[in-house]
Amino acid sequence: MLTVCCWCSGLAQDVQLPEAYLKDSFPVLVHKAAGVLSSAYMVQELITVTDTLPGWEGFPVHLYAYKTGVDGRTGRRKKALVYLLNPGAEKLAVWVATACWITKKSVASVYTDQLLNWVRAQSGGQFPVKGIVYEDQYVKGYQEPYLFKDGVTVYAKDSAKWAEHGPFSDEQLQFFIRVKNKDLKSETGQYARICSTSREDYLAAGGKQDVGSKANRRLIWLTVVRDLYKKAWNSDVNPLMVMWAKQHLK
Repeated sequence: MLTVCCWCSGLAQDVQLPEAYLKDSFPVLVHKAAGVLSSAYMVQELITVTDTLPGWEGFPVHLYAYKTGVDGRTGRRKKALVYLLNPGAEKLAVWVATACWITKKSVASVYTDQLLNWVRAQSGGQFPVKGIVYEDQYVKGYQEPYLFKDGVTVYAKDSAKWAEHGPFSDEQLQFFIRVKNKDLKSETGQYARICSTSREDYLAAGGKQDVGSKANRRLIWLTVVRDLYKKAWNSDVNPLMVMWAKQHLK
């Protein structure tokens, strides 16, 4: 058995993965995780890697420039800048395995595949630290912009900085990768990358911070998500993934 330390909802516990699984099945999971990460469409032109980004000091945050596919509204590709802190295939595979083991006491593919496929659909394994994320989730081919900070959708306080459908000027894009909490509206999006963990998932798992609810989406959610993802980065356990799995893994 391999013992790893799990931090979740402020409680430490030991998580033991079967050695036979690590020897025989884990490489397959790593291969599947690599397939998920291959869909990370924002990983295009690497501009720089920094470990001094405010709030993320000590973490290897990657700044990417990327372009969308042809937008159905404009007939042109849209460009964006975004800081990402994406896991590698082995890290993602370990997070998936431990989340399934903690919640189901099993690393059977019925669980690991379900969680990996969910991550693929929700984020492609991409964690946007700061910047613009284009998605066509509601209307296929229409690339809609979303401002992200600390893995969560946020909204610019100054409407002059925003264009509903994009594209954005170079000046706007620079603003978005430098955005601070004071530049944001007090309400955030509902979900946290990389597997759309909600406030309700966090609270059900014993989370202590008053992060609000669907009707009161408090800005402190950004701080909570950032801190949990930082813990995950230096651990074999992703608390945000465990919180989602406890409520939704079937």
